[in-house]
Amino acid sequence: MSAIFFILFGVIVLAILTPYIEIVIWGIQIGSITPPPGPLILLFILVFFINPLLKRRFKKEISRNSLLLFYAVLLLIAVLPSCQFAQWLPSVVTGPFYFGTPENKWLPLTKYIPRWWVPLDKEKIKWFYEGLPPGKHIPWGEWARPFFAFAPMVICFYFTLFCISFILRKHWIENEKLTFPLVQLPLEITSEAGNIFKDRIFWFGTAIPLAVHFINGLSYRFPFIPSIPIRDIQIGIYFTSRPWNAINPFFICIYFCLIGFSFLTSRDVPFSIWFFFLLYKLSCVIGSALGWTPGWEDRSLRGTSFPYVEAQEVGSMLALVGMGLWGARKYLRDVWKVAFGKDTNDPDAPLYRLSFIGGMIGFIGLIIWGVMAGMSLWLSFVIFFLSLIFALGVYRLMAEGGVNFLWAAQSGPNYLIFALEGGRILKIREWLVLLSLPYFIWNFKGPVGPQSFESFKIAHEARLSPKKLFIIFPFAMLLAMGTAYFYVIYIVHTKGGGVSLCDYRFVHVGQRPFMELVSVTDHPEKINPVRILMMVFAFAFTIFLFEMRWRFLWWRFHPIGYVTSTIWATNYMWFSLFLGSFFNLVITKVGGLKLYRRARLFFLGFIMGDFIMLGFWLLIDAFVGTRGFRLFGN
Repeated sequence: MSAIFFILFGVIVLAILTPYIEIVIWGIQIGSITPPPGPLILLFILVFFINPLLKRRFKKEISRNSLLLFYAVLLLIAVLPSCQFAQWLPSVVTGPFYFGTPENKWLPLTKYIPRWWVPLDKEKIKWFYEGLPPGKHIPWGEWARPFFAFAPMVICFYFTLFCISFILRKHWIENEKLTFPLVQLPLEITSEAGNIFKDRIFWFGTAIPLAVHFINGLSYRFPFIPSIPIRDIQIGIYFTSRPWNAINPFFICIYFCLIGFSFLTSRDVPFSIWFFFLLYKLSCVIGSALGWTPGWEDRSLRGTSFPYVEAQEVGSMLALVGMGLWGARKYLRDVWKVAFGKDTNDPDAPLYRLSFIGGMIGFIGLIIWGVMAGMSLWLSFVIFFLSLIFALGVYRLMAEGGVNFLWAAQSGPNYLIFALEGGRILKIREWLVLLSLPYFIWNFKGPVGPQSFESFKIAHEARLSPKKLFIIFPFAMLLAMGTAYFYVIYIVHTKGGGVSLCDYRFVHVGQRPFMELVSVTDHPEKINPVRILMMVFAFAFTIFLFEMRWRFLWWRFHPIGYVTSTIWATNYMWFSLFLGSFFNLVITKVGGLKLYRRARLFFLGFIMGDFIMLGFWLLIDAFVGTRGFRLFGN
């Protein structure tokens, strides 16, 4: 029982720290990348500071199992205090009222927003964006309405994904033996042997990012100190004439942790990502040369520029998940028999039963919420089904590819629906709901949903009972949502208002759903055959890649590489993935498995150094009030 309270206390700490760091300090988005820095930094504090102190003073320490359970639970809720619920909910539901003008034609459309979504007093919405007037108090009751409107939907979505993850976990962990590079560092630093800390190679790898980020952090605060360029090194500026300028945006970023993750995973995955990314950039140039596109890539709902990056992402992701489920069909039949068969001795049978039943109940809850919000029954079913499929695909990218930046510029489910419907059939209220939902169920910033496969991998390696995660997760989820959301309301009102604090969260997010709504409803369009054709091509090409890998051992191109190549975040990832796969190739060719195992510690140090310096500079910024220094993201 004491362990549960200890973990829930960690949930509260994370739920408060995340908005403070991301909004007030305006620093690294600690809930929006993977592994989420918030839980990892708290784990570092327990391992490097709290445990040694307890051991010195009381001759006891927090056990490895308790540490890993703590980390696993925080993984499940890490995105809720960040850009998947607490920080975006106020803007999504109130932005149209604050930013609406006669010119942008938003105000007449606000009548379609369900009243149970929003604060009813529009004057108090203004306080959120401009700050609390002197002598006024935060209208907590008004802001409780959006929380209780959206919390049931988010809870159902997260719990459904959690149940799906439990059902598939053994197939991914034991049958397919996915590498799960994102959890290897937490498993190593909590090892009871502690051998990693005795290895000089590990500390040498750690020292490199420590030195680079220390110098760059000083340079940010004291500009007379020269910095070491590792971010946004522009290559595209040298391509100014057509068709070569279609390669833009094109730049180099070096992320030590991502070099480490790509070294730890199967070499084919990072190689395929950067190869297909460069191929995609080449296709942009070819499209421009042939006159198929006026210029740079278009990632909007209406995007019709070659090479139709959103269409390729949608088609390839559907094929990735579809082929994964097809490959797991026998396993799923066996799990169903274990869950509902009469003769079974599997100790996990009750949890499998709970997962099947809980997942179906959660999905039904999502459909009911969608209907109540204004969607038809069939549309509610389709949008939430597609969202779960895409989320499962993102989990696959993390578990097999070590992909830790997952920003996507457009909602895949919405893009698919618009491609087939064009704004001609669905009602205005249905499109309003569709365009508001992605901020809670799509990876606009980082992953969406509980990072449950990583949590179950940790439980598997530490021989923790998954039952503990089932017991703690619902309480942790509710606690994280409530604490983080109302803390966001507090700091935004008392720190000067959303407009002055963060342009992206409280201006862009407040405007984008209605900007797209006006575009969709004012200018409906016919079905674009080329857009559909590109989705079909991407779907078929992904299946082709699967078939080639299954049939030929020499085939090096991995489907995940193609799926990931067109997402926006790959602009930032590709060069680090190239370095990781290059080092993997050279080291294994030169020294074989023995040298790889030694080098593995060096690249774990890369990951360690990145996250240590992240925590270090966040601590400094909290004390001195510096804003805007970021080791990761943009």
